[in-house]
Parts: sequence; structure tokens; C-alpha cells
Amino acid sequence: MYLRYRLKTYLLIGSLMASLNGYAQLDSDKKKQTIISTFNLLKAKYVSSDILPELERTIWESYTKGKYDTISTGNEFAFQLTQDLQKITKDQHLKVLYSETNKMDGQRTTKRELSGDQWLKNLMIENNYGIKEKAILKGNIGYLSIPLFGPLRDCADTLIAAMNYVKDTKALIIDLRDCRGSLDENTIPFVFSYFFKNPVHIDNFYTRETNTTKQFWTYGYVPGSLYLDKPIYVLTSGKTFSGGEAFAYNLQQLKRGVIIGEVTRGGANPSEMQKISSNFSVTVPYAASISPISNTNWENVGVKPDKEVKSILALYEANLLALKELLFCAENQSSRGGLEEALLELKKPILMKVTFQLEGFDGAKEVAVAGTFNSFSRKSFLLTKVNEKWVGETEVEPGDLSYVFIVDNRIIKDPKNPKTVLTNGNENSYIFVK
Repeated sequence: MYLRYRLKTYLLIGSLMASLNGYAQLDSDKKKQTIISTFNLLKAKYVSSDILPELERTIWESYTKGKYDTISTGNEFAFQLTQDLQKITKDQHLKVLYSETNKMDGQRTTKRELSGDQWLKNLMIENNYGIKEKAILKGNIGYLSIPLFGPLRDCADTLIAAMNYVKDTKALIIDLRDCRGSLDENTIPFVFSYFFKNPVHIDNFYTRETNTTKQFWTYGYVPGSLYLDKPIYVLTSGKTFSGGEAFAYNLQQLKRGVIIGEVTRGGANPSEMQKISSNFSVTVPYAASISPISNTNWENVGVKPDKEVKSILALYEANLLALKELLFCAENQSSRGGLEEALLELKKPILMKVTFQLEGFDGAKEVAVAGTFNSFSRKSFLLTKVNEKWVGETEVEPGDLSYVFIVDNRIIKDPKNPKTVLTNGNENSYIFVK
């Protein structure tokens, strides 16, 4: 849920391209040592220790039976090992990562291979230090879009300014549909502190390695005005993950917010990245998040919304619900007038049907489409195999649409569509929907 070290996502590069670019080939001894080092780390730190015997047995069976023999690059081995680990554990935080350290002279350093500090700085700038968008909607409803919860030392000023911006609104919508997680265990308690007058117990972290539990409470003081006794609505999607899920789940458990949207991805265990060799690292979930109210969490099951709708309609539904609630509680005709006008002007998004097709990939087990229409959720829109094609129809808003296919967890641009666009730093396929 919270990443103690900054994580990077590495591109999957085929063995031929790797060879042409001077990437070192991966031999059998390196693969074996990577597996040994991975399990040494998991035995020391992994929070779900009960599953380790089965996990280790399964991975070594795959190794001895030659499953990894044809893999010649570090990126591909890390990808396949991650898939096999997650197949048993269902833990989306557990990953093996590869970084090429012996690059040939003249090779460019990509955005994904920057130093940790520079990577974090760029990430904060791209996401406006945790507040991607803020607005006052008609009816005096506040709106905040939070793509991630960054380190509090970097994001506090932006968060304070955002809460000050919406302090006089009658209701607040917090959009977590694109929220990928948290980089600091202190940031969510800080934001929560605006919603409660007195300190409230939010969450617990149980660390298996030390057999200790750490409690998280709201703070007794935060700068600016508190946001008390006013409704809060939280938007989720199938992409909402980790710290974004923690925010939604704990606010829901405390009965301080209404969750609207899709069931989230289901990653509740805080993780940290540990280097196990010069090229390989492992993000290991070292603790379990445990609600003091439910005595459990959302691991593997996701956060279930109070009102479940397609993520593309979540903002409309939250806005509609907020206006109706405020109208019901309005004390006089003067305040009712503005709300009634806002309610009349609120229009449900017009959606158009779009069909996606992907030819080939006969051996694939699962194909999905992730795009701007579903907050790039990897699982919410699955295609069906029809003859030699993967086909599916969904609804999207008219206008610009970027998307990719997810084939057995691999990201693939549309082979039949030459048009591309950069979205959140990634090159995706592009269409314009009329």
C-alpha cells in the first residue's frame, strides 16, 4: 500500500532487441541465484509467510522443468517470475524488477531509468504534487482529483492549499479513479485529519518480521479550516490501487464518506523495494494493513463501492447524489433555488458504443482493453475470443480516446491502428470517437 522506496516500472524488451542494444544475456546461474535471493528475502520479510512453502516449491518446479530456459533477458525473466509469484499469492504488490546497469556508451537513459530523486521529482511535477485538478462545481460542491499520495514533505503545501480551496463548499467529491497509491504512510492520515474534529484511529500496520503493530491516527491539528459535518464522496475505478484503496476503505469504515464507482484492484499490503543483486530488485509486501473497525482489509477483494457504477459515470453519479442530499437538507428556499438549478443543469454523459478487436494471440488466456474510458483499468473490460479475434464492445464518451490491449498482463498497442498519443508519459493507441 505504501512504498518505502520509490518504484519504477521497466519496459519489456525482446531478446533480439536486447542483443542489438548491447544488453547482457541472462545465463542459467544468474536465474538460479535470482530465485534463491528472492526467497531469502521473502522468508525474512514477506508478510504472508504461510504461503511461502507452496510458493517456493512451485517456482523451483518451474525452474527444474525448464520453464525459464528459453528466457535470455533480465526484463523477460523478471516479468515471468513476477507472474508466477502473483499467480500463487494473488499479491499485486509482490514484483521482481530488472534494471540494466551496464549500458553501452551512447545509449540514452530513459525517463524510467532516472535516479530515484530525479524520478520522484518528475513524478511530483507531472502529478502537481498530488492534486491533479481542483474545482468548485455548481451547487457549491468541491472537487479534488488525486492521482497519488506523495511524500508529505513534498505535497503538504499543495494539499493544504486544496483543502483551503474547498473549505466553504457544501459537499466534497474526491476523485481516486486514477490513484495509483501512496509513497508515504503519513500523507493519508494528514488528509483525513481535515475530516475529523478529534483524533481518530484510522489503520494498523502489522509487520511480520518484527511481530509489531503500528497504529495510524488523524492529527490533532492541521493548517486551515477543518472539513466537518459535510458529505464526502469518493470516486473509484478498477485502476484505484494500494494507497488509493486505503483512503477509500478507511473513510468508508469510519462512515465518513460514500464510495461511488467500481470495485478497486485489491492491494492492501504495504511494500518496500529491496535490491537483491546489481540488476534485480524485489518489491516485498512486509506488512498487513488491518482496519481497527473491520479487523481485516481489502487484499485480493478490492474496496466495494456503496454505489457501484461504471467509473466513466462515477463523477456524474456522485454529483447527482450530492445535489439531491443537499437539496433534501436545505433549510430555506434561497438555498434550494441554487441547488435546484444545478440539478436541472446536470447532464448525464452521452456515451457511444465502440468495438475493440485484436487479431491473433490464439494462445492468450486473457485479453483486456485499458484506456481513458475506464481509467486504464487492466481488468474491468475483458474481450471474448471469437474465431481468430478477441472482440468486445463498451461505452465511451465522445472525443479523444487513448487505449492499449492487455494480453496476459503484457501491454500491447493496437497493431491495426498506427495513430498513437502520449498519456501519462506512455505511448498508447489513439482514436477519436464521434
